[in-house]
Amino acid sequence: MRARYVMKRLLALLFLTFAALAQDPPVIDSITPSSGPAAGGTEVVIRGDNFSTKVLCILPCPPIVSFGEIEVPVQKESNDELTVITPAHPAGTVDVTVKVTGENPVTKSNGFTFAGGQEALYELALLPVYLDGPVDGAFGARWITDFWIRNNGQDPVSLAPWPCETVCPPVFPLTYSLAPGFSLHNLPPFPVEGGNPSRLLFVSKPGPSNVSMGLRFADLSRTSLNGGTDLPVIRENELLVKESQLFNMPLTDPKFRVLLRVYDTAYTSSKFRVVIFPQADGSQSEVHSEELTAVTSQTGQFRTEAAYAQLDITGLLRLEKTWPASIRIAVVPLTPGSRYWAFASITNNETQLVTLATPQ
Repeated sequence: MRARYVMKRLLALLFLTFAALAQDPPVIDSITPSSGPAAGGTEVVIRGDNFSTKVLCILPCPPIVSFGEIEVPVQKESNDELTVITPAHPAGTVDVTVKVTGENPVTKSNGFTFAGGQEALYELALLPVYLDGPVDGAFGARWITDFWIRNNGQDPVSLAPWPCETVCPPVFPLTYSLAPGFSLHNLPPFPVEGGNPSRLLFVSKPGPSNVSMGLRFADLSRTSLNGGTDLPVIRENELLVKESQLFNMPLTDPKFRVLLRVYDTAYTSSKFRVVIFPQADGSQSEVHSEELTAVTSQTGQFRTEAAYAQLDITGLLRLEKTWPASIRIAVVPLTPGSRYWAFASITNNETQLVTLATPQ
């Protein structure tokens, strides 16, 4: 009887083992927040699927999470969510790996950034196009931007960097305190060189979740034809680390001009491969490919602009090629650790109404 019981027990354990191994592999969808101080101690939530503890070798084996080469224990666990505390780590961007026993490890490339210095106390926001005043454009356009930021929380939040208007105190960075329930319209001007249209804004933690921001881009000379276009404000956890795709842009229609803009917040110089395909479903026959380098002359902490590059897509028609009427664009980051965003503006030459093609 004893031998039969032992045999049944072993068969049951083997069944559990094979059932665990047969489950779908783990998947990482998001990591929130995606940055924190190099000193560690940030609570991070990893969301995805199939994280559940597997029963192998008789005892349950919990998942293991690694930031770069450093493993940390899981604080809370469910099938679709893991909570961990970041370790101390040198400043920089690292891969985040989840190891579930019996499955191949799953990795989010460049999933977390360890920030050094005071920047670690702030969350970055990218304003893709921000103008300090009207700027003349093609076809008689006169472009402006309109920006609002509101503190919906219960505590003040600090905004950085901020210019010194009088005698500067010996404090870095200079900041502006936005009181609870108050709004701010537009930002103070900073010197701009080289036609970089971006603006970086840093919001003190934990304030960003309580702050709302809106950005609009419009042509002053044609206000009777259109009211402008809302531009997304890109939060830190929305930045991209892998290849992205932009779909269905008109190329040969003379009513439109198309401009691709690429931004990088991690580096002052980073490279991207831009590949253009016909929009036709499933087409993998590229019609053009070239390398862009996003750059900024600014260095150090609390930069006011991202590294930036642009490509005049409509201008490529001057190349002697057979161009499709509608295209798809792939943007491939080539610099390890790049944290970027990209979009294409599709501008109607008659009304100057801008439509956005954003990354998928």
